[in-house]
Amino acid sequence: MLSTLRGRLPYLALITALAAAGCSSFEEPGRGPAAPDVRPLSGVTAFRHVDSVRLHDREERAVTACMTARGQEYEVQPAIASARGEETNPYGLLTLQRATADGYGIVGEYLHLRSVPPPTDKPHTKAWQQALTGTAKHRVMLQLPGGTNVQYSTDGCVARAQADVYGPEWSTLEPLTMNLATRVLATVEEEPAYRKAVRRWSACMTKSGHPAADLQAVRAPLNARLPAAAKDEKKLRALGRDEIEIAKADAQCQEDTGLAKTVEHVQRTVERRLLTAENRETIAQYRRAKQRALTATVE
Repeated sequence: MLSTLRGRLPYLALITALAAAGCSSFEEPGRGPAAPDVRPLSGVTAFRHVDSVRLHDREERAVTACMTARGQEYEVQPAIASARGEETNPYGLLTLQRATADGYGIVGEYLHLRSVPPPTDKPHTKAWQQALTGTAKHRVMLQLPGGTNVQYSTDGCVARAQADVYGPEWSTLEPLTMNLATRVLATVEEEPAYRKAVRRWSACMTKSGHPAADLQAVRAPLNARLPAAAKDEKKLRALGRDEIEIAKADAQCQEDTGLAKTVEHVQRTVERRLLTAENRETIAQYRRAKQRALTATVE
């Protein structure tokens, strides 16, 4: 249930992949430095997969205790996502190493989810639901820049569990920080220097035989093939091979055009211009709350 608010906000679809901390580079054996792993806000919204699982388990234990105290039965929900969220870049940046091993993770994630039991989805009473998510009487509305509204109830076990794990300000800090990350990403993608870099990459992809207008569009045909391929193992294997071939061409074009370096430079410029002193304080508070939660998981 880490964090339940993430599932409620459409803009967070862009950010759920932010799970590797920081904008970093590393050395691969026998190779030069990899492209920088560029993420908004220096990756502050990122969680390592192992940390996500630990925090999810802490939240679930807290929810269970709260529901039990309210006389309600609650079945702990397992963390079912794989580690791919940690490895997926929100801009669509990709290394050759990742592309060769797993493509875009489309078929790999499907196979992972197919192998794990689905979460329980039993009908529940209104009293049970109110105990879990809270009541209208205690509903709070948080208006985010851009016109998005976040609503949550402070008296539900979900809210209580999140406060227990991250601290009482998390219900405000998380959506505000996620919104800032989304604004940075969206602004970067509108910058002339970014668009010029994507055009260079796009021209390279066309030459490689895989034309695509942007970094997300290149994956769309593969995603479109998955429902049919999921019903036929032969088609699924073929999709996996095609996915890796296209992802390798994508990664090679990103490397050849220096795309990641450009994104890194543009993002740095955007964040200097976009983030106010108040924004930076919100981010700092979010980072401290996150670190306290992570520290508590290993004590």
